[in-house]
Amino acid sequence: MPPAEPVRDFFESHPPHAPFASVLRRDPFDRVFRMRDAAWAAALRGMPLSHGERILDVGGADGLMVDRINALRGTRGVAADMALRGLRIARDAAVSAAPVQADALALPFRENVFAGAVSFETLEHLADWAPAVDELVRVTRPGGHMVVSAVSANWTWTWNWWLARAGIDIHSYADHDPARFVDGDRLVAAFENAGADVLDTRLLNSFATLAFDESIMVAALLCERGPAWVGSTFLRAAPLLRALLQPLLVFSERPWRNASRSNSVLVVARKR
Repeated sequence: MPPAEPVRDFFESHPPHAPFASVLRRDPFDRVFRMRDAAWAAALRGMPLSHGERILDVGGADGLMVDRINALRGTRGVAADMALRGLRIARDAAVSAAPVQADALALPFRENVFAGAVSFETLEHLADWAPAVDELVRVTRPGGHMVVSAVSANWTWTWNWWLARAGIDIHSYADHDPARFVDGDRLVAAFENAGADVLDTRLLNSFATLAFDESIMVAALLCERGPAWVGSTFLRAAPLLRALLQPLLVFSERPWRNASRSNSVLVVARKR
C-alpha cells in the first residue's frame, strides 16, 4: 500500500481554491463555466439519490462538491480527504458536507453505508489507485452509483501534452506525475472486478475544451478579486459562453476521442 503522506503534505501547502466557492456551495450546477464540470454535473444528475440520503466524496477537499450535490439533490454528505487544510475549510464554510480525514485506500466506513460515492481528480495522486476503487464500491450500497473522474494515462497529443512538450510545467502545481495517471480501460476493469457494472465511460478535455476550461478558470480567479459587480457579471456570462461554445469545441475533439486520447476520463458505475 503506497504511503499517503507526500500527497497530504502537498495539499497542506496548496489548499484548494475554487473561485466563487461561497456562491457555488448553494448552486445546483446551474452556474457551470467549465466544460469538465458540465460533464460531471450530467453524471451527478443521473445518480439515483433521494432527499436526505448520504453520499461520499473521496478527495473531497473543502466539501464544495458535496455542497453542490446537496443543492442539486437534497443529499447529505461526507468529504473525505487526507489533507487537513481543505477539511478545515469544509468545517468552517460547508453547507452540508461533513469533513472526515481518511485515506482513500482504507476508508473508515462500514460496507454499504452510502447511497452513492464520487471522486474527482483524486486517483491520479495515488501510486496504486485500484484499491481506492475497491473501497468506493465497498462503502456504496447495492444499486448505488459511483462517479469517478481522473487524469488520463492516454493523454498523448492532447492540450496538456503539447504544453509539456513546449517546456511548460503543467504537473508540479497540481502534484501530478504522469506515471500515476489512470488508464480508462483499467479503471473500468477495476470497477467490474470490485463488484460494479460500468454504465458509462467518457473522455473529457482532449484539446480545445481543456484550453477553454483553463482560460475560463484564470478569468474566474481574476474576476473574483475585482469589484462585486465584476464577479456577478462573470457568474452570469461565463455559463452562457460555455454553453454556446461547448458543442463546437467538443465536436472539434472527435479525432482525439476516436484515438482514445484525452486529459481526463469519467466513469459511472453501479454496485451490483
